[in-house]
Amino acid sequence: MRTVLILCCALAGCGSTDVAGGDGGGAHDLATPAPGDGAAGDFATPGADSGADGGAATGQWVMGYYVGYDIHAYPIAQIDWTGLTHIIFSPLTVKSDLTLDLSFSDENGTGQQDAMALAQAAHAHNVKALVMLGGAGAGPNIATAASAPNRAAFVSKLVSAVSTLGYDGIDLDWEDSVNLDDLVSLAQALRAAQPGLILTIPAGAINGNFQTVDPRWVTLAQSLDRFMVQTYYPSTAVTGQGWSSWFVAPLSGVTGSTPIAIDDTLQRYAAAGIPKAKLGMGLAFYAICYTGGITGPRQPTSASTNIVGGDNAYPLAAFFAAGGTFDTAAASAKKVDATAQEPYLTFASPVTDSHCGAATQYVSYEDEASILAKGAFSKQQGYGGVIIWTINEGWLPANASGGRAPNALMQALRQGFLAP
Repeated sequence: MRTVLILCCALAGCGSTDVAGGDGGGAHDLATPAPGDGAAGDFATPGADSGADGGAATGQWVMGYYVGYDIHAYPIAQIDWTGLTHIIFSPLTVKSDLTLDLSFSDENGTGQQDAMALAQAAHAHNVKALVMLGGAGAGPNIATAASAPNRAAFVSKLVSAVSTLGYDGIDLDWEDSVNLDDLVSLAQALRAAQPGLILTIPAGAINGNFQTVDPRWVTLAQSLDRFMVQTYYPSTAVTGQGWSSWFVAPLSGVTGSTPIAIDDTLQRYAAAGIPKAKLGMGLAFYAICYTGGITGPRQPTSASTNIVGGDNAYPLAAFFAAGGTFDTAAASAKKVDATAQEPYLTFASPVTDSHCGAATQYVSYEDEASILAKGAFSKQQGYGGVIIWTINEGWLPANASGGRAPNALMQALRQGFLAP
């Protein structure tokens, strides 16, 4: 989903030092992937409303994006609500005539009905439901709708849609063609129109080599309930331009050639004036693969290096499947980086993996232990939780590697962030 500024400028600098989160493409993409298998799970879980109650106990929000274009991979009836405090249905977009598109790119072709069913199921399990406004490529129409001449009508449409669908709030994922002043004004207008509306944003990670926090993001945060950050690929890993190989969602380890990590980005936003309790990290339920001879983290990359896999292409549902690259890898190939607190695979010789699209020797991913580490960090440091792109991609198939239950990653979220 984020962030074009970081991807284009990398370490060289672009002449601008303002950050971040205004435009991008990648993880919060509207492209339609092939549906998954949506295997059901029988993992024993706590009571139905423990997710939201746990969030109240720990101060953590666990906000899972649930995308209409991948609904078959994780049907509503199978969602493990105990690992969530909030679910975000995606994407709500704006048409060229400035009306709202309520189809949600739903692969069932019944977006509005599925949206209402999702909200009803969430509320039955004491979980709040939000709609995600935007996503990659949806910005130009939002920019027109949010401009001063159209803003009041746009706010009225959004509030009406939330009410009609039975939702609790809006995630303002305006990514491209962003007018930051209009974004601030839109959030203020929504807050004034409906004070109880939950408002959140998934902002961009910060490359400390050349970016600083624009004060308008701090002003925006005053109208929000949570200011979450997309601290995951493609923001965190880039090839060439001075970057070394890195991870999907590293917790720590910033250097000049690995310039983005969760702890550094959140601290920069906090230092700019956004309350830590409002700030949250992001993680992704997909794996990335490096090509071009990269065998692990912190290795110099060049124009001949590629990062493949990622959103839609390599969901963790496929990564942890029986018979896959992870499942068949030797124990010696499975490593954990103590600084980034991220697992990875390293191979002495290239392996062929169809989800990578090319031979690879280094794969970065998320697992239960890395999720637990992120939850412990968030609670210890007083931050406000996590967003996950997307929970559809993390619902594991039957017979997953290591005997993992289909909801193993959801339960790691519950244990890491919501359990006291």
